[in-house]
Amino acid sequence: MKVIEDISEAVGQTPLLHCRKLFPGAPARVVAKLELFNPMSVKDRPVRHIITEALAAGELHPGAELVEASSGNTAIALAMFGAVQGFPVRIFMSELCSVERLQILNAFGATVVLTPGAEHTRGARERAITYCASQGSRAYFVNQHSNPYNGEAHTLTTGPELWEQTGGELDAMIIGLGTSGTFEGLSRYLKGQKPELQIIGFEPAGSPVYGGGAMGKHKLIGIGPGFVTDNFKRGQARMDELIPVRDEDAFAMTRRLARTEGILAGVTSGAALWVAEQLIQRSSWAGKTIGCIICDSGERYLSVDGLFPADNVIRQDC
Repeated sequence: MKVIEDISEAVGQTPLLHCRKLFPGAPARVVAKLELFNPMSVKDRPVRHIITEALAAGELHPGAELVEASSGNTAIALAMFGAVQGFPVRIFMSELCSVERLQILNAFGATVVLTPGAEHTRGARERAITYCASQGSRAYFVNQHSNPYNGEAHTLTTGPELWEQTGGELDAMIIGLGTSGTFEGLSRYLKGQKPELQIIGFEPAGSPVYGGGAMGKHKLIGIGPGFVTDNFKRGQARMDELIPVRDEDAFAMTRRLARTEGILAGVTSGAALWVAEQLIQRSSWAGKTIGCIICDSGERYLSVDGLFPADNVIRQDC
């Protein structure tokens, strides 16, 4: 096992799981990229890349405050790298995010500014932009929803890893639409390798903004920011299908993943696997390989109401 000098060296090269126990006897093969094996989540990849490139370009200076609007995982990755590299971090976040995320961010030393839940990430982002404008060069706006380095991180790392791990035998990739950096970067790389490969996006049924609907309430923390991002617009032509996912379907699949594959993951991972289940029921996908991403650990979602109920506990008095 290698010795590392910096936590950033532990990002990437995550394993790929064949979900045989979750989908026994399925006519198609479903594989999941275990991005929860990164130090924090799938967002470690773009955050590392954004910081590295901003420093190299002279856009980010030592001592500047890293500022972002995030529903959680990008915020956590920023807080982690900020702690390692000596950058103060300020996160604007919807009050609907889980308390575990607030605790993790504070553990890394980040400042969290909670914004009204009704505004989703869109409102948090607007407030972050206003704050950065008032700070000038003292603050660096990471801008994950528009920054092209977000998607580029996945074009350079996640995509090639997936292609190597599947031996090029990948027929579809399921990707959640949040910042859409993962969508932009993976779709660019994978379509470049195999133009006929299908890119399947998904978003909350309760807030189907990417599909042209209105912003609404949902519990799928990590996707459905409430607006169409620049990252998505750059890759939109590469999306073959968009599927809405209900909270309850994502929650049920997240619990099922834990009880079959032994993986405690977040709700967007459950949503991705629910979409995979819809695809494998179509005869056209028989014999094909479908990929998706398990973005993060479920430990930062334990307080989400209805997700992991403690409903099998027996108390035995002495």
